[in-house]
Amino acid sequence: MSNDEKYVFYGGSLEEPIEAGCNSLGELIIKRLKENGDGVAFIDGVTDEKFTYADVLERSVRLANRFHRLGIKKDTVVAVMCENRIELPIVSFAATYLRAIPILLNPGYTATELAHVLKYSQPRAIFASPLAMVTLQPLLRTVPSIKLTVLFGDKKPHPKVTLFSELFDRNRAQYISFTPQPAKLPDQVGLMVLSSGTTGLPKAVQLTHHNIMCVLAYMRENASVIPFEQISLGLLPFFHVYGYMVLMHSLINKRVVVSLPRFEPALFLSTIQKYRVTIASLAPPLMVFLAKHPLVDKYDLSSLVFIGCGAAPLSKELELAVMKRLPHLQMILVGYGLSETSLGVTTRASDVHGSVGKVNKLSWLKVVDVKTGRTLGPHQTGEICVKGPLVMKGYLHNERETRAMIDRDGWLHTGDTGYFDEDENFYIVDRIKDLIKYKGFQVPPAEVEAVLLTHPGIKDCAVVGRPDAAAGQLPVAFVVLQPGAKLTEPEVQQYVAERLSKQKQLHGGVRFVHEIPKTASGKILRRELAALFPKAKL
Repeated sequence: MSNDEKYVFYGGSLEEPIEAGCNSLGELIIKRLKENGDGVAFIDGVTDEKFTYADVLERSVRLANRFHRLGIKKDTVVAVMCENRIELPIVSFAATYLRAIPILLNPGYTATELAHVLKYSQPRAIFASPLAMVTLQPLLRTVPSIKLTVLFGDKKPHPKVTLFSELFDRNRAQYISFTPQPAKLPDQVGLMVLSSGTTGLPKAVQLTHHNIMCVLAYMRENASVIPFEQISLGLLPFFHVYGYMVLMHSLINKRVVVSLPRFEPALFLSTIQKYRVTIASLAPPLMVFLAKHPLVDKYDLSSLVFIGCGAAPLSKELELAVMKRLPHLQMILVGYGLSETSLGVTTRASDVHGSVGKVNKLSWLKVVDVKTGRTLGPHQTGEICVKGPLVMKGYLHNERETRAMIDRDGWLHTGDTGYFDEDENFYIVDRIKDLIKYKGFQVPPAEVEAVLLTHPGIKDCAVVGRPDAAAGQLPVAFVVLQPGAKLTEPEVQQYVAERLSKQKQLHGGVRFVHEIPKTASGKILRRELAALFPKAKL
C-alpha cells in the first residue's frame, strides 16, 4: 500500500442526514428555530436582555419580508459590520432565507481595509453599529452599489441612513407560513467571511449552504453526548468564522449563548460567574489571561466545564497551566481549522497535550512534502491538506488565489506545517510563511513563544524573523511583561537558551513592548512587527 493510500485519513460519516430533510440552509434555520420554541436563546451579557428562539425566528422572517420588497434576492450581498449583538444573526438569517449572501465585516477595520472590502464585494445593503458607522459613513459615497445603509441605534447620523427599528414588517403573523426557496446546496453561497488578513488585505471566503449545514450537523452530533446544561459564552467575534459557527450552533442546536461585545477582564469573569457559563470558546490570548492574570482568582468560575480553543496554536504548557488554575474544568477541546474549511477539521478531547486531535467526521486529511507534494508518514513534517464537504467554494472574484489553494484533486493546501503520530493525532508546527529561516534551519515561532510564555514575568509575546545578511533571518522576541515584572534582554535570552536548541534561540535580541498586535480572532500580526525592523536598530 502506497503512502497516498495508507496516510490519508478520513473522519467518517455522520449518523443523521446533513440536510435534515431541508432544501436550503434557510429552511433548516427556520425548522430548528421553530422546534426550539420559547426557550431563552440569547442573553446580552451587558444589558441582561434576553431573546427566545421564537424572537429570533419572528424578527428574522419579518426582516426577510422587508428585504424581499426592497429587491434583495438571490446572490445579493448584504454586509453586517458590528460587535457581538443579537441583530447580527437576525440580519444574516433574513438574507439567507432569500438566498442572498451575508458578508460579515470587522467593526475595527481601518478606512483602507473597509474601502477594499466594499469595493470588491459590492454589497447592496450594509448594517452597522454606531462604532462601525464612524469608519463607514465617509466611504458611502465611494461605493455606488450600496442602496440601503442601516444603523443599529436610535440616532440617525445622516438623513440617508435608516434605523434598524424602521425596517420591520408590521404583519407579525406572516412569519409562521414563510418558506425559503430551495437552493443548489453545494453551489449556492450562504455566507462570506473575511480571511484573517495576517499577510495582507483580507479576501472574502465563500461558504455554501452545504458547507454550513455540514458544520451544524457535526456540531449537533457532538453536542448530543454532553451530559450537562449547555450555557455558552459568546465572546469570540461573530464576524469571524469560529465565532459565527459557534453562534449558529447555539441558535440552531438549542444551546443558550451569553453574548459579550468585547473582552474586558472584569466583565468576562463576572459574566461567567453570574450566568453560570458551562462552555466557553476562546482564542489562545484569553487562555494566557486565564493562566496568568491575578484577577481570575477573585471570581467563581466553577461552573466552567469545557473550554474550546482554536484560531491559533495552543501550547501544552499553557493548556496545563489553565487546567491547574481551574480545577473544576473537565476538558479543553482543542480544534484546528481555517475560514476556508468552514470551521474545524480536527478536534482533540483527549489528554494528548500539544496535539490538535484526530480528523473530524466528513473530512479527509493528509500531510505532504512542501517541495515535492509527496504524501508523508508519521512524524514527518509537511503541509497539512484538507478535502471534503467543508472546503470553501473559493475566494470571491479571485480565481488565481483559489486555484493556488485548492488543487485539481480538490485538496485544500492550508499553508500550515504539521505532522501526525502513530495514533493519528495531528500536530501543528507553524504557518509556512511564518517559519524563520536561520542558517538553513526552520524555526517555528510558536515553539519559541510557548517557551517564553512559561516565564512567570512574561504576559504575552511574539517571535519574528529579522533579515540578516549572514544568517538569513535572526529570531527576535517582542515581549510584554506582567505588571510589576522586571526582566532584561539577556535574562530573556538566557531563559530561552536553557530550553531550546541553538538555532531556536533569540539571536536577534528582545524588544519590550506594551502589546502584541493581533487580529480579532487572536492571531499575531507578525507583518506589523516585522515592519518595525528597518526603522530601528537592535
